[in-house]
Amino acid sequence: MISNRNRAERYVDFDQMEYTPEIASALDIYADEMTTHSDLQSVIDIKCDNEEIKLLLHSLYFDILNIEYNMFTWCRSMCKYGDFFLFNDVHPERGIINTFPIPVSEMEREEGFDKDNPMGVRFRWVTQGNQVLDNWQVSHFRLLGNDAFLPYGSSVLEAARRIWR
Repeated sequence: MISNRNRAERYVDFDQMEYTPEIASALDIYADEMTTHSDLQSVIDIKCDNEEIKLLLHSLYFDILNIEYNMFTWCRSMCKYGDFFLFNDVHPERGIINTFPIPVSEMEREEGFDKDNPMGVRFRWVTQGNQVLDNWQVSHFRLLGNDAFLPYGSSVLEAARRIWR
């Protein structure tokens, strides 16, 4: 598939671009601005009228996902590639018990594969024997804004890529 080849080429360029100190620093600044928190301001605010749901979400984000520790690297990676994937380790009775980052080059997003459910989304983990994963098994974070790369996101480095080359 041509779009996936172009995607792979972009990812290789983004990996190489990061060796430029100014670009690496820019990615750090983006991620830092997205994740700055303090004793007075949490990294996220959960707003929900239902206290039970609010407590469950707080437990998910802070106890299970440990976002205060992980969010910086997740956001930096998303800015670098335009996408970020997490595999959700889901227990049938306890819900999400852990997550594992998946390298962006190993995951493909598939849309429009089911004529009965045109809005359906699934993922294909290419390096794991083309294993098909349901939408609930993968959290896909993406920077939207440039339709040329749909169904994937657009890296903040994309505008500088041609000049860098």
